[in-house]
Amino acid sequence: MTRTVLVTGGASGIGAACAALLAEQGWAVEVADLRPGPGHHELDVADPAAWAAVLDAVGPVNALVNCGGHRSRGALVDLDVAEFERMLRVHVVGTFLGVQACARRWIADGTPGSVVTMSSVTNTQAVAGQPHYVAAKAGVAGLVRAAAVELAPHGIRVNAIAPGVIRTPMTADRLGDPEQTAWLMNRVPARRPGEPVEIAAAVGFLVSDAASYVTGTVLPVDGAWTAS
Repeated sequence: MTRTVLVTGGASGIGAACAALLAEQGWAVEVADLRPGPGHHELDVADPAAWAAVLDAVGPVNALVNCGGHRSRGALVDLDVAEFERMLRVHVVGTFLGVQACARRWIADGTPGSVVTMSSVTNTQAVAGQPHYVAAKAGVAGLVRAAAVELAPHGIRVNAIAPGVIRTPMTADRLGDPEQTAWLMNRVPARRPGEPVEIAAAVGFLVSDAASYVTGTVLPVDGAWTAS
């Protein structure tokens, strides 16, 4: 029987790689993104009504892969509170709403489900110049663990990936700057950026039956950044 997965932030970067790999693995893939496009559902992850509309349109799903995200930079002393709150809404509130919306439907239907969302190595390895992003990704990691504990009795698994430096549109500015690239690669023992497909491969495992006893984990895919 074909299983359905909803991939948010699926129009580009890690989300697009996840959508492509899961389709190759036999999933029926539904893509949602803030930017509307052909075959994509429009979704603002911080809007509860938008989640309900997309899930109604898609129909029953077996898994959610939540890649919707936003990134900006700013020193702590200069950062505007509105941008700090926006970061938390997109990442923490967006994750909460996605997990909650899917879990409510799975519990009501008496069916299992799996969620994989995106945290970051910065959830444990703080870096300067983006305190709002660091706080948001740490919040995602904590939320994943709490959700996994509550939802495990219902057969619902909740995990996260903590990507390191991945070559995506979100990191293009830094990886296009030789000085920034050198600084980043000095933090990564593998001495190279990761590729979106390498994150997608980890997602493919976590939503599969091979990971049936894996829940509440935040899996680093980071070239040994967090191990060093």
